[in-house]
Amino acid sequence: MVEIKGFPGMTPYPMLFPDAEEGVVGLSLPHKVGKVKAGEYNFVEAYCVDVGCDCRRTVIFVINDKRKRAAVIEFGFDPDDPLAGPYLDEYEKQPAGAEGLLQIFVDLINEYPEWLKGMYRRYKQVRKKVDGRAYRGRAFPKPGAVERVIKPPADDADPLASFTNLLKAAVRTPPLKGKRKAPAADQGSLFAEEELPPANMAGIVERYRQRRAGEPFAAHSARQNELRHYLLTHDRAGDELAILIKELFEEEVEDRLDAALRILFDALEILRVDLERKRPDTGPRMERWQAALARHIYTEGVDPHLGTLVTQTLLNARIEILPLLHEANRRRMIAGLEEGPPPDFDPEQALRNLVAEMAAEGADSPFELFDAVLQMMAVGDAEVQVNLCRLMLGVDHPVIREAAALMLFHPQAEVREEVAELLAGVNGEWLTPAALRRLIVARNWFPEKIRALIDQSIANARRARVECAPLPRRIGMTVYASGVDGAMAQTLQAIIPDGKGFASCSLMPKRGKGVADAFLAPLPGKRELKSFLAMLQEEAGAIESSREYLDLRVCQALADGARHGHVPNHWLAAIAEQLGCDQWRAVPLDVSAELAKLRAELEKRGGGFVTDRYREDALEASGAWPEDEEFAYSWFEDDVEVDRLITGLQGKKRHPDPYKIIPAIVKEILEPRRSAWLERLVLTTLWLRSAKKPPVPWEQMAYVALAVADQTMPLAKIPLMGTVAAHSFGAWLGRQEG
Repeated sequence: MVEIKGFPGMTPYPMLFPDAEEGVVGLSLPHKVGKVKAGEYNFVEAYCVDVGCDCRRTVIFVINDKRKRAAVIEFGFDPDDPLAGPYLDEYEKQPAGAEGLLQIFVDLINEYPEWLKGMYRRYKQVRKKVDGRAYRGRAFPKPGAVERVIKPPADDADPLASFTNLLKAAVRTPPLKGKRKAPAADQGSLFAEEELPPANMAGIVERYRQRRAGEPFAAHSARQNELRHYLLTHDRAGDELAILIKELFEEEVEDRLDAALRILFDALEILRVDLERKRPDTGPRMERWQAALARHIYTEGVDPHLGTLVTQTLLNARIEILPLLHEANRRRMIAGLEEGPPPDFDPEQALRNLVAEMAAEGADSPFELFDAVLQMMAVGDAEVQVNLCRLMLGVDHPVIREAAALMLFHPQAEVREEVAELLAGVNGEWLTPAALRRLIVARNWFPEKIRALIDQSIANARRARVECAPLPRRIGMTVYASGVDGAMAQTLQAIIPDGKGFASCSLMPKRGKGVADAFLAPLPGKRELKSFLAMLQEEAGAIESSREYLDLRVCQALADGARHGHVPNHWLAAIAEQLGCDQWRAVPLDVSAELAKLRAELEKRGGGFVTDRYREDALEASGAWPEDEEFAYSWFEDDVEVDRLITGLQGKKRHPDPYKIIPAIVKEILEPRRSAWLERLVLTTLWLRSAKKPPVPWEQMAYVALAVADQTMPLAKIPLMGTVAAHSFGAWLGRQEG
């Protein structure tokens, strides 16, 4: 059946009974009434089509003469029901004049009881059509016996006692990636037909190709949803895309090739996230995708430059490159060397030529050289790459030797460890002053084993009397930071002057991954800067923060990464140089200490900030944050443990019972993850405190964090956690629909 956009299960009466001339009441306003403009309005009734449901209510969609939604009204037939209303649906964006239309609706219902009587009759007809038998519910109240008034749903002090708001939250799918709200329904049409899946991968490539710069985030999210559906339902999707990439490269169709590579990035990122959430079958699916690349890209006879492009995509997606891909690349390289290198082949001169070529293009930094090396070699054997590092160390060119030192940041742990041993065992004279400075600045970013080897390299250089290059002076910067999202990741940006333009230093701390990503991006002028900042605000919800917060988060992320065996990429060292920073040390987040500082700061402020009323109001307000505040849009749990819990509680029932599921999510999912949620809330409090214009007062967030830290308080008593549980259920529902 066709459903109304944004209202799963609710179907317009005229769609259920197309031959009936009922279910729509017209209204003509010859002149403006309050904020309601003059014009023609249709009140369209919609009813629930869930089998066995007896909700005894309707949703009224008021459509103006331009076929736009003018109001969405919730209306229950039993006046004593807490959700009877009538009231405006609070989870729909209500246009100006909606309140006036609600009052008009109430007046019409009271003045013309036959309309309500007709609703009763139509409700019974819908139930008979859906359930296959006559309606057997209790009698409806006599029309006109009770005067209806506007009555919003009453709030309950215990968010899990009535679920009035939680059930509403549960049925809306949370926004993708925690970056924006889910896109609003197209109001040009009241009804939404189910969109068919794409016919093949070529169709998805074409839709990606048609994307435009500056388009809304929601538009690309729709393409990503389409891609996710395809890769989950087509086992050979990876082969299809790999074959297309090879064909487009050979045909030199650049715009479609760029689109296909972007699809590869999105697909790998989807698989990486599903692996992190332990989705079933994701491991074999990732293996199939990399096997497809091995068969069609990293194979004999394919231009190595295409392998370079695909390798860069693999690195950008931050996935683990599997042994099967390394092996395929090794066989390809062996096949290419069967005849042996030319007699006059000089490896050192080849590297010099590469550096000279990069310098001619204005890219003469060791960071960009190492990028080029990674693109060529990251899929190669670890032994080959360590030998390459040894070769680069012996070249009489400072940029090449500095790039060799950056192989400590290689994405493969095996390569990092062997390079560290190599550096510790060679003469310290090979280190340039700049390379020595980088080792000193970055030594604390590595796990203990590699750190000890780096210290040996530094000692060797000092014995060889290598002078440490001075760090560039600190320069002015503006820092922007997003909130901490549902994956415990955060976007940090430091904008600095760069010649006549600017440069963006981008960092992404992520729990369990450390500094998960870092890169530099040029912004040639003020126009580009303005556009970039607008994108930051729109897609990441970033707001202006402080240098102190940037330093704090980087140090915390470095400690977290080292603890889990992760190392940031080499661009973090470049960013440290750009910012003139040598103070980034791995300093773990001490949640208890930070909470104590926040509590002391609240007590020092005194006044209204330390009253029970302020604390209670803060807790109450928190329940609306995942709905109203961009930083909390992605605050929900969405992994295999949630899936198992809900499907277990659902059993053989067609429709899971939210009255059981939402409390169960609080108890079985959120309570065991209490420490992670406390960490998120403390970091968010520090972020709000650092912001020039925080979306909510940091004092409110601090009180919610303190409540979560209180082990004697059940999470069910904290409104925020109730809404988080509801949205977790909503995420599950959304995936079932998908």
